[in-house]
Amino acid sequence: MKKALFFLTAILFISAVDAGAQNYKQNKTKYDFRSYQPQVGDPYNPGVAGVTSFLIPGLGQMISNEGGRGAAFLGGYAGCLVIYGAGVGSMVTDGSGSGLALVGLAGALTVNIWSIVDAVRVAKVNNMAWQDRQSSSFRMQPGMNVTPGGEAIPSLTMAWRF
Repeated sequence: MKKALFFLTAILFISAVDAGAQNYKQNKTKYDFRSYQPQVGDPYNPGVAGVTSFLIPGLGQMISNEGGRGAAFLGGYAGCLVIYGAGVGSMVTDGSGSGLALVGLAGALTVNIWSIVDAVRVAKVNNMAWQDRQSSSFRMQPGMNVTPGGEAIPSLTMAWRF
């Protein structure tokens, strides 16, 4: 358990410290995850993000450089499991608490499914933002312009796409 907690803390720390970290909150206003086209070299794999969030809710967001978002999902899932545990403990001791256990279990399942869907969306949107940043370019091309009098004037054309 200590190793798993250390591993999750390390991933959270690394994703929070990364200078080039994405910001999904801003990116989702510019990009629609439904129009995502995978390209070679994309830094985040939506499939891996979804599978890891299935195994540990929030881990998919963390590996997509959204550590705070991932920690929120992990905390919500843990909270639901605590509620479930309290309900089961109450059922064992005095027979009541089945409703509390059911609410905790339903909440954990809901957070888990929501985490999977969100992790895939975060990875896609952050990939789209990364693709846009990588597509900026600067191009300089020599040319020759001819005046109406037939005189050739050398020119330099510059194009900057961002």
